[in-house]
Amino acid sequence: MPRIPIDDPDDPRIAAYRSLKATNATRGLGQFVVEGERLLDRLLASRFPTASVLVGDRYEDRLAAAISEDVPVYVAPHALVDAIVGFPFHRGVLGCGLRRPWPSLDELIDGGDPGRSRFVVVCPKLSNPENLGALARIGDVFGVDAILAGPECPDPLSRRVLRVSMGTALRLPVIVEDRPEDPASRLADAHGFELVAAVADRSAEAFDASPRPRRLALVLGDEHEGIDADWLARCHRAVTIPMRPGASSLNVAVAAGILIHHYSR
Repeated sequence: MPRIPIDDPDDPRIAAYRSLKATNATRGLGQFVVEGERLLDRLLASRFPTASVLVGDRYEDRLAAAISEDVPVYVAPHALVDAIVGFPFHRGVLGCGLRRPWPSLDELIDGGDPGRSRFVVVCPKLSNPENLGALARIGDVFGVDAILAGPECPDPLSRRVLRVSMGTALRLPVIVEDRPEDPASRLADAHGFELVAAVADRSAEAFDASPRPRRLALVLGDEHEGIDADWLARCHRAVTIPMRPGASSLNVAVAAGILIHHYSR
């Protein structure tokens, strides 16, 4: 691996790592940054090319065997890494990946055995990147095939999503569409999916009395507004998690964990 010493936080070669909090709006960039050894390992093992690595000098020896010889490794004094990223950073290791599009949802569903059961999570809108990161981690654990997200969802390759997902957003396809209703309709019409809305409505069917369709698209709502009327009209049915009287609704990631576990059994 090419070892490149860095002694200036303004060195243009490490621009991808500079002032990460101020440059957190990564959706329009061709690259993204992961933090820490575990996420770097998952980047190196993923479908996304690794453009470079930035490492504090205390961690350099631990990474030598894992990094390909064609990936430049920028080595900075440990104290300088904080100045580069713009906040106290204790993980000592960062990696820069290059974006690569996922196959389309239709390709993912059509691939392999056409009779196989499938499970897609649909998020037309989410506000909190930590919720999307948690959904990716939950979906990866329970075998979800993909997450379909709308344009108002956080960037799935943003630092917070990757950190909360523990890098599973590099492995589980999170497909962002400008009009997610179009691929969702194709799931139903062309691929035999049942669209099931998760709602906080006591009159809806209890999820634990609900059988899992062979092909399921679980539609989740925004943290504050839930699922809008247009999406509810597209769904074949609605389910809810029964709660005690007077209880407030669950966080979307917590609710998704309960529902995904139930429907993945």
